Amino acid sequence: MADSLSQIIIEKLDKNNFQVWKFRIMNLLMGKGYWEFIISDEKEPPLPKNPTQQQIQANKTWHEKASKILYWLFMNVSNSMIVHIQDAKSPKQEQAWDTLVKMYSTNTQACKM
Repeated sequence: MADSLSQIIIEKLDKNNFQVWKFRIMNLLMGKGYWEFIISDEKEPPLPKNPTQQQIQANKTWHEKASKILYWLFMNVSNSMIVHIQDAKSPKQEQAWDTLVKMYSTNTQACKM
């Protein structure tokens, strides 16, 4: 499987390593070609009542990408941190990635002060 994590080891996110974790997970997603999915506002393509084959495929592709990214995020977050993103349905859209960045950016700035 081309997108397997079996050879990729990233230290799991905990309360002390956000900047290093963020750098590594960003590079993983860039290397796999999924970073655009995180930084764009791409939303799930809607399926009308009678969707075309192209609309069905676009929706399926979106779900496959979102599922892979969520899997990588979930597997690279420590058990104590998973509670913050466990209900995310999307890797972006104010869900998994944005929640972690917002939470840890605030904590990092507070620690610096």
